[in-house]
Amino acid sequence: MRPQRVECATKKRMFGILEEKKDARGFTLIEMLVVVAIIGILSSVLLTALGPARDKAKDSRIVAEVNQARSLAEVLSVSGYYMGLQSISAGGSIDDIAAWSNEMKALAADITAQGGELVILKSNDSKTYVAFSKLNTRSGTSINYYCVDSAGKSGYYPDIDTGNLLSIGIDQTDSRTVRCPATP
Repeated sequence: MRPQRVECATKKRMFGILEEKKDARGFTLIEMLVVVAIIGILSSVLLTALGPARDKAKDSRIVAEVNQARSLAEVLSVSGYYMGLQSISAGGSIDDIAAWSNEMKALAADITAQGGELVILKSNDSKTYVAFSKLNTRSGTSINYYCVDSAGKSGYYPDIDTGNLLSIGIDQTDSRTVRCPATP
């Protein structure tokens, strides 16, 4: 007679568990790392694609604020003169804006927070003004600007040279008129 094979119950249970785990389907560590890497690559591509959209949103806010500055200038005008409007030079400090003009100070601060810079220039006789700000989006290598003036003209302009006032229509001989450039 042949001896029967006797196995230990714990040994059988241990091998049974191992056999069950061998049959179960799961993900290996390598598979999980590959999935995480793919998700990381896709998210970085998506974030770089959204960068220009973020700049355009900031530009929309700058344009709205410059238009609001125009509205405020019209409120401050008296009989067609803009005596109450303060000129703000390029590179000037927001703190230089007169204390009575808290609204203009708030507009300038918000434009600066969006990456722009509010510049307001008045003619010597205070009958005309121009307000503009740089924008975040560019046309090639040119910086774009948004400009409004007292004549009601507004538009987008590339490369307004804030050092050369002739580029924004100021007649430097008598400084009687300021306006946005002739051609956007």
